[in-house]
Amino acid sequence: MEHNSRRVPPDKRKRTEISCDKCKSRKQKCDRLLDRSQCRYCELNGIVCSTTQPRKQHGYVHDEDLRSRLDLLESLVKGLIPEADLSSNDELQHLGKSLGIPLPGVSQRGVSGKTKDNGAVAKDQELAASLLPDQQGHVQYIGPSSSFVFHNKLRLLMGSYTSREFATFGQNAADVTAFRPQTQSSGLPGSQIASSTLADYRSVLSTLGDQGGTLLNSLVDTYFDIIHPDFPVLHEATFRESYENWSSSVPSRNPVWLCSLFCVFILSQHVTPISIPENMEREWWAQVQALIPTVLFTTNIQTVQALLLAALHLHNNNHRDACWNLTGAALHVAIAMGLHRDDIKHAQTPFQREFRKQLWWTLYAFEKMQVSSYDRPSGISDTLTSAGYPNERIVGCAGHYPQGYLKHWQQLIVLLGSACKAVSTAKVAEDSYTRPLSPVSAIIRDLTRWKESLPAHLRLEATDSLPPSSRRPVLLLHAQCSYIVLLVSKSALLYRATSLCSPNEEDIPAPLRTVSETCIKAGQTLGDIMQRLGSIGMFNPFTWWDTFYTMNAALVLSLDIYCRTRSTVLEASNESQDLLDKLQELVAKHLRSASVPGSMRAWGAIVVDLATLSRNGTPVNHAITEDITPGGSHLQLEVGNVPMEAITLEQFNLLHGSFDLSQHLGI
Repeated sequence: MEHNSRRVPPDKRKRTEISCDKCKSRKQKCDRLLDRSQCRYCELNGIVCSTTQPRKQHGYVHDEDLRSRLDLLESLVKGLIPEADLSSNDELQHLGKSLGIPLPGVSQRGVSGKTKDNGAVAKDQELAASLLPDQQGHVQYIGPSSSFVFHNKLRLLMGSYTSREFATFGQNAADVTAFRPQTQSSGLPGSQIASSTLADYRSVLSTLGDQGGTLLNSLVDTYFDIIHPDFPVLHEATFRESYENWSSSVPSRNPVWLCSLFCVFILSQHVTPISIPENMEREWWAQVQALIPTVLFTTNIQTVQALLLAALHLHNNNHRDACWNLTGAALHVAIAMGLHRDDIKHAQTPFQREFRKQLWWTLYAFEKMQVSSYDRPSGISDTLTSAGYPNERIVGCAGHYPQGYLKHWQQLIVLLGSACKAVSTAKVAEDSYTRPLSPVSAIIRDLTRWKESLPAHLRLEATDSLPPSSRRPVLLLHAQCSYIVLLVSKSALLYRATSLCSPNEEDIPAPLRTVSETCIKAGQTLGDIMQRLGSIGMFNPFTWWDTFYTMNAALVLSLDIYCRTRSTVLEASNESQDLLDKLQELVAKHLRSASVPGSMRAWGAIVVDLATLSRNGTPVNHAITEDITPGGSHLQLEVGNVPMEAITLEQFNLLHGSFDLSQHLGI
């Protein structure tokens, strides 16, 4: 007897093998038999009973095959779009919408209203870890790729982690007790002094004594000699004209310009070789506080200038949170004025057009450096920025930068913006460098092309043959290039160092290993540049990013030393340790000066700490804070988190040697 695989022979089946279209749409059983032209439902409702849709194939796929297929599809998506978030269906829908790809709706079966999927839980945990308390009792968002978190991960990896607060996020910058002037003729608190109290030239002179005019002139000269080349916010000729009018006892009715003037005094007093009464910074800052509300309610070029100068002071003095706020305000005013676009030229002279470009790119670079440090979202949309680089001859930069400098500087800070975006969207360190469209690899390639496009006189090897006034700008240009490389590659080096704690050291992907080596090379280059600045007397620990760059170089050098001391496949090398020791010596020399502001002091202490830890394997865990009192300046040292007795600056210098400010800045 022939075996039949069907339990019921075809001639005795009482249901159709293929359902009609209408029954399929109703998800109901179709009873049309082979010898009938219509099913009962279509016949009763007068509907044409047709079958055009193919029969559903009942295939059975093993769960393991489905998981493998899903992994392959996710790998393809991540390879094409490294920044894609595939943690949930909602993220996939959002990704498809952003790319203009229509996706089918999916159900959320298996997810109850009371529980979250693993991706959502991981996001919540990451957000909670990024909300850290500052010294004001509030929480601040600090991203996972920030220099603060990177430092903490390094210390944890090296077995010397201690709970750390935001040394550079200090108390309220507008605290009256912290900035109360020592001489108050009106009897009002420092933040409530009327702007006219010290706005008059004669009033300012009366607080400085017989040499007041000479001191103020020296401060203005110092600003344009040292601070302005790094931070070109003002136009020297225009500012000096207004300053001469003001110093000729012509009352200034422009509170925004007065705010910039007092900021110039505050910034310059940190780097001038002339002695300034220690209470003057507080009195001048009280004036800035009184003028800031007026500044915030204006919208012009001078508004952006005043906000940026005040932000730089806050950035340097342990108030980087307030600096972030003022930078954002300056950015909004600049965008409202159209500084970010070249096609807005209504009623502008050639000088005004070019100076707007210079001010915009100075603001752009300052904001992006903060974004890179905090790992926060930027307030600038690069797709809407169309401003070109300024004409050097028109804006009067010939005495500060070599020819062609501004063009290549502008190209570099655009790459900094791209690097900030790439770092903020990168999710998984171990596979961020192996994708064919990896933004990290693309940025490193762009930086390589940028260096190759430099003219001979802007290359790093030509620095020694340049005039003294051009050496620092060119060295800082290459320092920022190395910093961008560190920014996008340091997670690869950290991952490599972390893997040394497991037995899979040799299983590190080759591209990731290559990127980590690129990071080490950039760290050594950055450290060498800072050392060269120190050797020619142009290292600035007072008003610019020099100490921040040094700290980032020290972090990378420490990781390289850690990897080499624990690896069985890497050769031992003293290059990083020798360079780290030199950076420690450089920073320690400058920390002896009472003029070094708080943020730089905190970063410098990290360099000293890392060098000692890498050399001896024992953390120093020391902090140096400055306490300025009417009786004199004191340095409070903490070793092992135990405060030592306060010593005066004179005692500190006797213990550690004298410090020559003029020699240090090449004045």
